[in-house]
Amino acid sequence: MTRRIKVCETGRIEDAAEQHRLWSIYEAAFAPLQVATPMRHGSYTRPEFEALLNDPDFRKYVARVGGIPVGLCVITTRLDKIPWVSSSYYAHRFPDLTARGKVFFLTGVIVDPAYQTAQRVGAVLLAKAIRSLGNEGVLCADYSENLRSGLRPFVERTLGQGAVEEVLDRQVFVAYSYRKKDPSP
Repeated sequence: MTRRIKVCETGRIEDAAEQHRLWSIYEAAFAPLQVATPMRHGSYTRPEFEALLNDPDFRKYVARVGGIPVGLCVITTRLDKIPWVSSSYYAHRFPDLTARGKVFFLTGVIVDPAYQTAQRVGAVLLAKAIRSLGNEGVLCADYSENLRSGLRPFVERTLGQGAVEEVLDRQVFVAYSYRKKDPSP
């Protein structure tokens, strides 16, 4: 029997049991990447991760199956709070969108390894998060070149339109600019 995936957006995750569960998923999700790419993935310490869960400047999307948290997606417009990102670079590169709070950075998506292939939890989770960003903006992310292949097609399918990808650097930093078409003639 297939269980329904429910994704909820929240500003804070304060429940200690839920924080513990999400930390366990975080550790398990990033462990295989330590030998798949030269970049150190999963670089938050537990106190940093818990602080992020409590910080309302980071949008948290929690995927649950049968009420149990099985995945987490985190997005923010406060690029100055991401230690490995130069917020000045993005403000200079996208000044209008930055001024309007429309530069979003996807800091991570984690899925319990037991649910990574079952029911497409990661795809449902990321799609819900991307769709919540509105009709115009730029979705930024970074990842290892080894992990890159499927993100652009996924973003385009989720937005229901083409997205212009720019490779900003290697350790790949990308930006997907999008704007819904104006229906007026």
